[in-house]
Parts: sequence; C-alpha cells; structure tokens
Amino acid sequence: MLQMTDIILDEEMGATSFVIYREHKELVDGEAEEDGIEEIVTSGVVHPTRDAELELVPQEYRRETLCSFYSPVGFSLGSRDGGTRYTAPDRIHYEGKEYRVIAVKNWQRFGFSKAIAVEKEGI
Repeated sequence: MLQMTDIILDEEMGATSFVIYREHKELVDGEAEEDGIEEIVTSGVVHPTRDAELELVPQEYRRETLCSFYSPVGFSLGSRDGGTRYTAPDRIHYEGKEYRVIAVKNWQRFGFSKAIAVEKEGI
C-alpha cells in the first residue's frame, strides 16, 4: 500500500514545519476552564485551499483565508467525553499566523491526515 508520509515530509516537495495546539477544557459551573494544551511540532505540506476543496468547508468560511495542511500527525475538530471534559478544534501556528481547523480528512492508513483551516484575525 502506498505510504504518502515520505512525500509529505520531503522538503523538495514543499514540506515545512508547523505547530498544532490541542486545547483540553472542562466545564466548571457552566464556564470553560483550560485543562492543558498539547503542543505538537510536526512537518508537512501547506498550500492554499483549492476551489474544489470548498465543498468540505461550512458555507460561512468560504470567503475567508483558508489553507490546507497535510501531515503524518492526525488533526482534530474537537471532541467531548460525554461529561464535562472536551477538546477544542486544533489550532495551527504557521509562518507567524494562527489557523483554526474546520474540516478534517483522515487518511492515516496511507500515513497522513489533511486539515482545512481558517486564518484567525488579530494574532
């Protein structure tokens, strides 16, 4: 089976480094409190999101600045444990800007994941 990891991590193919922040929170008296942040330093390919990929993106983000990130590390849209703990959608720091993950395609069986992320203003 083809493993894309070698291509995604190849600098000649445009691989670059970026940092994924995965924030864990807990609801206490109705307020979200930080319960730790994972910092995941990784590499991969980054490019502007293509028009054909916009179908994966909620309508309200389609006029925003979007980037597609490919990495051997899995991306997360966030999750809940069924109780008071949850994980916020991943944030990605790349070239001095911050992006919030809004769509994920998990192709881990081929060695990578893809995230579409929207640039956050005012960073």
